Amino acid sequence: MVDAGARVASQVMAITRHWELKLLALAFSVALWFFVMTSEKSDLIVSAPIQLDGLPSGLVVAGEQPEAVDVQLHGLRAGLVRLAPDQLRVRLNLVGAQPGEVLLRVLPEQIAVPPGITVVRVNPSRIRLTLAYSAVRPAERRIEGPRS
Repeated sequence: MVDAGARVASQVMAITRHWELKLLALAFSVALWFFVMTSEKSDLIVSAPIQLDGLPSGLVVAGEQPEAVDVQLHGLRAGLVRLAPDQLRVRLNLVGAQPGEVLLRVLPEQIAVPPGITVVRVNPSRIRLTLAYSAVRPAERRIEGPRS
């Protein structure tokens, strides 16, 4: 019985000896793990809604209009995890567009993303829209000359 007690005491002594250094090593390893997990870069594919800006008055989009495109993003894993769906938007400019078929190229610069995140790829990279005059036209103004 004395041998078992001495053996347990020596094991406890081995564990508690230099406990400060062991605690410091544990804290260092946790800090290193946290650094690696938060600084690791990653890719993420998300769907971004399309916003049409500058549609000339009197024109509407006829036929099918894609609502979103798939966007591949690259950045820190922590930043991508915190990315909210409303932080991404594809802005396509239609200023000067004419009625008929319009082919718009979707560039990474047209996608608003938070700092530290870059757009790698957009799919589809081209959007085809058909613009037509709206069915309801503004009333024509009548200009009358002086009555004689």
